[in-house]
Amino acid sequence: MMQANRLSNAICVCASVGVLLMQSPSARAQSAEGVTKTIEEVVVTANRREQNLQDVPVSVSAITGNDLQQRNMTDASDIGGSMPNVRVNSPFSKSQPNFTIRGIGVANEFNPNAQSPIGIYFDEVYQGFRPSHGAALYDLERLEVLKGPQGTLYGRNTTGGAINIITQSPSLDGSEGFITVGVGDYDARTVQAAVEGTNDEGNFGARLAVLDLERDGFIENRAEELGWGPAYTNEDYNSEDTTAARLSMRYRPADDLDIVGRIYFARNTPIGHGGTPFLLGPGETDLTGNFDGSQLGERESAVNRQGDFFSASKGVQLKITYDINDDLVFSSITGYDTAEFEFSFDFDGTPTSIGQYNANNSDFFGFNQDFNLNFSSDKIDFIAGVYFGRQQVDNYEDLHFFGFLNDSAGPDQFNPGVTTSVSSIINYKQFQSSVAAYAEGRYDINEKWAVTVGARLTRDVVEFNDFSSLLLDSSGNPAAYAYTTGDAMGLPILAGAQSEEFQEKTTEPTGRVLLEYHATDEIMLYGSFSRGYRSGSFNGQSIILAPNYVGPEFVNAWEAGFKSRLAGGRVQLNGAAFYNDYKGQQVQEVAGGAAFIRSLDGELYGAELEVIGQLTNALRVVAGLGYLHTEYDDGQFLAPGDPNAADPRGFDIGGNSFPFAPEVTASIAPEYIFPNVGGGELVLSAEVQYQSHQEYDFFNDMQAQGPMKDGQDAYTLLNARATYNIGDISVALWGKNLTDKYYNAYAINIEGFGANYFVPGAPRTYGIDITYRF
Repeated sequence: MMQANRLSNAICVCASVGVLLMQSPSARAQSAEGVTKTIEEVVVTANRREQNLQDVPVSVSAITGNDLQQRNMTDASDIGGSMPNVRVNSPFSKSQPNFTIRGIGVANEFNPNAQSPIGIYFDEVYQGFRPSHGAALYDLERLEVLKGPQGTLYGRNTTGGAINIITQSPSLDGSEGFITVGVGDYDARTVQAAVEGTNDEGNFGARLAVLDLERDGFIENRAEELGWGPAYTNEDYNSEDTTAARLSMRYRPADDLDIVGRIYFARNTPIGHGGTPFLLGPGETDLTGNFDGSQLGERESAVNRQGDFFSASKGVQLKITYDINDDLVFSSITGYDTAEFEFSFDFDGTPTSIGQYNANNSDFFGFNQDFNLNFSSDKIDFIAGVYFGRQQVDNYEDLHFFGFLNDSAGPDQFNPGVTTSVSSIINYKQFQSSVAAYAEGRYDINEKWAVTVGARLTRDVVEFNDFSSLLLDSSGNPAAYAYTTGDAMGLPILAGAQSEEFQEKTTEPTGRVLLEYHATDEIMLYGSFSRGYRSGSFNGQSIILAPNYVGPEFVNAWEAGFKSRLAGGRVQLNGAAFYNDYKGQQVQEVAGGAAFIRSLDGELYGAELEVIGQLTNALRVVAGLGYLHTEYDDGQFLAPGDPNAADPRGFDIGGNSFPFAPEVTASIAPEYIFPNVGGGELVLSAEVQYQSHQEYDFFNDMQAQGPMKDGQDAYTLLNARATYNIGDISVALWGKNLTDKYYNAYAINIEGFGANYFVPGAPRTYGIDITYRF
């Protein structure tokens, strides 16, 4: 009953925001104010066909390319604070963003072979490699965030939702372009440009967009200053160095045939992230007692083995749309992508050799093909299609734990974790194929009511091949295998006999049912049930034990909501309440220097409200409010044998909150236009983002002994932008986190290495951009 009351209260709070906005003096006095401007209609493809956002009976948050620029959202990590119940976090900063929607995300899992439960799509092509998700948001038409499981039209690994990133395509209407040059603090330098041209016949066009971004790091490197050199680099950590380009070509030889092809490339080579540790030894010292962590301030690090990060992705895409007749459209979407992710990572946060990825290198390829037929008539909309996807991740890891032990062990010694380091070379390949057939139909029962029914059948095969964990002695020589599925080459195998390759096959049905009621031309009510599925996963961080596997995860989701345009199109008010039954969440448990993949059950419920108000011709306000309650089921024990647990089975996490799932998220972004300023236009915009307390892992405050147990307290961020437009030129001053709020975006318990490890959010940044359009 208490939980139901909290949900009811949250819905009331959400609704009251919209009511206040609609009843504001500006909204009541439109005629006196002379308000004629209405809210721009946004066309989305959430249902795999073009629809007005307000006609889509599901929860979709959409931001146009212009709004992305005006709110200074330049990369994937910026999505988090601007939408209710959407968060972004990562142990690797912007190199590998982890998305969480309504409490469902990758949690704290950092396996390079793990896929996100949030499906990421670039121009309708599925992106299965998480390091590729850190793409810069440049030259976009719009960004769509679909909330809740998408088990019909998208299907693949979308228990939490899907994010569609839609780039600008050639319009086949003349030539245009722009160039933006920007500078900022931390020696930031940005160049972004696009140029588009169309042939004389107007049936072929091409658009080239490029981006180059550099910025120094904001985590100060103090290793040599404190006498712990020579460090790998003297530069500050968490920098940015991104180059990207995209060539889009469109050919329309006839009215019924449209062909769009894209070639893209992106490369990111920042100075790797050196997090900020809290050391648990006496007086905040490390495991050896030699380094005093209290010497470090906020956003300061003293690691001396942190290397560069490197990520690169490239690919080709082709979409063919053929209008068979006025009612029937055939589409083919093809994508082939390759990617690399390489980094060295000194994750203990100290200059002592305690925890180090000397190398972690991943190579990826993916192929995706979707064919579908889309039928539309006066009363029926129907889509049916088939999907095929395959991908492979090849991974190499060179891990070095407790390296300080080798200093006293002497050469050629082998007693891992006791008198010598735990040094391991890990290799594996993960191959995955997915085949699916889907169909969904919408039927207009009458002028008021419509029903939608959809289903999908998916067949997934996951193979984990060529796995080995080779342990080295104190001199770096091969000593023994902890585990292997291949030839041991005469070396002993500590964990026992060699194993066969691992393979798992699953066939799962998913789908949804939607019921919509159009109360008026401006107000729609809807209710839905949907089922989402995410394929099982292998542990890509196993050192000593055989790679463990967890089966698929499932979400059964119920939702009720409304969409409305009021006050003559000057107020848009959308809201939803939801409940999810979550089975088999895939999470990662770190214990004693080893990582284990686990499966957990829980539930979540909440509510959301999104408001856009054109209060006057000059004043526009965008606001969002989200409430979320997450809770793991009772009787689920983790960390068996932990000395801090009262039960030998470990900690019963029943009742704990999901990680990275704050109870309240909110944002408000006003924009005011001064139309006649020196012959030009001045646009002032700001955004306030708020999130309440959040937990870092599923243990909450049970396991950690350091400050990680407290989670991240509530915090508020303030961003602002002032843009002056005159003719074809725009000049913009911008700032993010203007109050320089310190907060941690991510944390992980590595107390087996003597620390809690925190990843701080970005400090105050600011800059100026100049844009010329032609």
